[in-house]
Amino acid sequence: MTEFRNVEISPYFGGFVLETLTIGMYEESRNAIREYIQNGFDSIQRAVTKLRQLDPGEGLIRIIFDVEGNEVRIRDNGAGLSAETAVNTLTSIGASAKDFATDAGFRGIGRLAGVAFCDTLTFTTKAADEPVLTTVIFDAKKMREMMSPEQGSRYTAPQLLKACVEGRQSDVPAGDPSFFEVSIGNLFEAPNELKSPEEMELFISQVAPVGYRDDFALANDICKFAKTAPVPIETVEIVIEQAGKQPRPVRKPYGAKFAIQDAETKVAITDHKFYVSSSNQWWGWVGRKNVPGSYTDEEVRGVRIRAKNIQIDGTALVREIFQRQNKSNGRYQDWFIGEIFVDPKAVVPNARRDGFEDTKAWATIRREIGSTVCKDAGTWAQEISNQGQLSLDKLTQKTERIVDDFQILRRNGFRSSERTIDISAAMTKLQAEVGRAARNADAATLSSLQALGSRILDMKTEAMSKLAPPTEDVDVDRIENEARDALLGELMAHFEQHLELPCLSSVRSVVKREFGWPRK
Repeated sequence: MTEFRNVEISPYFGGFVLETLTIGMYEESRNAIREYIQNGFDSIQRAVTKLRQLDPGEGLIRIIFDVEGNEVRIRDNGAGLSAETAVNTLTSIGASAKDFATDAGFRGIGRLAGVAFCDTLTFTTKAADEPVLTTVIFDAKKMREMMSPEQGSRYTAPQLLKACVEGRQSDVPAGDPSFFEVSIGNLFEAPNELKSPEEMELFISQVAPVGYRDDFALANDICKFAKTAPVPIETVEIVIEQAGKQPRPVRKPYGAKFAIQDAETKVAITDHKFYVSSSNQWWGWVGRKNVPGSYTDEEVRGVRIRAKNIQIDGTALVREIFQRQNKSNGRYQDWFIGEIFVDPKAVVPNARRDGFEDTKAWATIRREIGSTVCKDAGTWAQEISNQGQLSLDKLTQKTERIVDDFQILRRNGFRSSERTIDISAAMTKLQAEVGRAARNADAATLSSLQALGSRILDMKTEAMSKLAPPTEDVDVDRIENEARDALLGELMAHFEQHLELPCLSSVRSVVKREFGWPRK
């Protein structure tokens, strides 16, 4: 019988482990900003619900841009960290005292994400009623050098941290308020959001747990519905600060109207529907518009999934659920706006927060979303497409009538120049109608509309090529001008109905300058 001897195991965690958890953590480096926001959110909620240091609504996260534009600070007025635990907490990797069921961040790795795009990453904190301020400074530039392919294997993870991290404490008045601040200093190949307050606001408005804008028509209905929904909409006040400017509060990007692909004007939400899962693990809302087509604003389009009101990924999660029903249905994700709030006790976001851990609960939620939200959306989109088909039928009928008139012209050898010009003008008008219908048509309808357009163009080209020389009693210029004026008049009538005043004024100026219309 073979005898076995136990061999002592000595695990070695090299510097490349830290490289994976910092530089290699996120596909988009800007997602590190979200980590700091959610950490501040957790700290504020702890101060409100557990420590009773803040009343609901008193929490505040400030995103502060320095004058030189080379440092951004994210500061919250939450519970902070005690002097006893702060240094160990901030230098512990892959460990956290947070509860995954109640806290937005709980793995203890997101705090190092800023190492990828700054030279100095500084954490400063103070707990309530303590006379000690704690500062932990990460030499991010040195960390990147020691984690490089040339050196990463030379050091253990603890050796690398000891060489690159410094902890300090100082005395402060115990009565000073508690806080936590991360300072991202001496930016290095940083995402644009850390350089531009405007881009920071656009990003934060999508991912952060903030409230709705006052001009968003569905805001009141959503907030009212949320009071009885299985998952609350948790929010925190976030402001962006710049020297010499008033702090700007951040709100979700949904507004009064939205831009649609190829549409001449923005459109409003005309209908909405709420959904509550049979398992009570999520609920959501979806807004609808009365025209087909994709939203063009990346900040709003698509149904977004949120845990603790923090966006998980962007639009890919729900797009994938659409595609599970039918691969071509993925495009419908861009036709809608909406949000789905999932119970954080039911599912666990993955480390990158671009999806959920593949658990039975997430499989159930994904299936329920597909059978309700995505199914309804697909049905509605098909109805809108059918309306486009009805428009195609009408345009086809108009085309056939012009074809009949054209055939008469052809049999008569195009002898009547005046009649040829009139029919050509009618073709020009019909071409414009076909073009407008094609802007938001689905693939099948678009193909038919393109065929109509080609048919009209062929007839028009032949008619104009056969146009007889004008006789003395036919004023061709007058006829052409009248046909053009009639077309311009009809177009301007549509513009006046659909364009907002500043845009309409510009259109009028262009038409007057280029065509001298309206004529006196």
